Amino acid sequence: MKSVSRSIVVASATVALASFALACSGKNVSSGFEATDGGGGFGTGTGSGSGTGNNGNGNLGNGSGDAGQGTGGSVQVIYAHTDTELYSMDPTTHAVTDIGPFQINGSTPSDAITDLAVDAEGSVWVNTETDVYRASLPSSPGPVALTLETSTSGNHKFYALGFAPAGFLGSAEALIAGDDEGELWYINTSSANSTPQDLGGFGTNGNGDTWELSGDLVFYTQNGTATGLATIRTCSSSKSDCGKSNDYLAAVDMTALQQAFTSGTPGSLLKGTYGSGTGYGELFGLGAWGNAAYGFAREQSNTPAQLIQIDGTTGVGTSLQQFPNITSGWSGAGVTTKAVISVPQPNN
Repeated sequence: MKSVSRSIVVASATVALASFALACSGKNVSSGFEATDGGGGFGTGTGSGSGTGNNGNGNLGNGSGDAGQGTGGSVQVIYAHTDTELYSMDPTTHAVTDIGPFQINGSTPSDAITDLAVDAEGSVWVNTETDVYRASLPSSPGPVALTLETSTSGNHKFYALGFAPAGFLGSAEALIAGDDEGELWYINTSSANSTPQDLGGFGTNGNGDTWELSGDLVFYTQNGTATGLATIRTCSSSKSDCGKSNDYLAAVDMTALQQAFTSGTPGSLLKGTYGSGTGYGELFGLGAWGNAAYGFAREQSNTPAQLIQIDGTTGVGTSLQQFPNITSGWSGAGVTTKAVISVPQPNN
């Protein structure tokens, strides 16, 4: 479970999280989105960005690209945020630009922003532990106004956020959140006061340890079928000890998720894990691209925040880049449901 969350999310429907990730490793890839997908929010424009991220140390750039509301398949932007501030990241130059502080009615939110998700239209949504907001991005650097969409009831603290594809849990995209106990919940954004619906958790491993959501989940459509991935870790039965050094990439059992939503009875949502773990802990952010997944690791001890490429077959992680100037580290990630992803389902 996350204690605090800062988030990275691919927000434009024309940019892949892995475009950034693979650029770090020197590979050329296509955008991976349909040509008709619209962009969203703070465009990279023509900013050159003088950051030194290309040499792998992840220092922040001062990219000066103009802001833009992308309308067709060319905008390249990744949104990132701390508890209080929204950034954009150019996946080609790795320059990071400060968009501005989150504000509610002109003031700094009293609660930390714990995660961020992007719908198929490129709209940015953020959440605190209990509230969900829609973000209004400025046309030039400045405050990012948040509008409350719904407040959740109950004693749940939400740290993960993602949209399930339209038509899977109803005709529209469905917002799903993960809490600090590892459970997934459906959030009804059409109501000002939403009572979350418990969809279930990830069960236990062969040793009887509980599988809990480590940090994030991502949903997309693969070959016409709704698919989901998550980063999970094991916790003792008392939940007093949770692993912090070896998160697993896991496939969400989408059939069980759908049945839980329809029946109102929480289900066991683990379809399987990939291999014996990534070898990296606290992957609080998760995205996917092509046949691989990408985890965003929080700062640990003497290791800065970093970007981890996770093999889509073995589940083994490889560090691509570190971000020593992003203090405390990333805590969330995601791609639009229109991203082209071909991570195979696990064998177990």
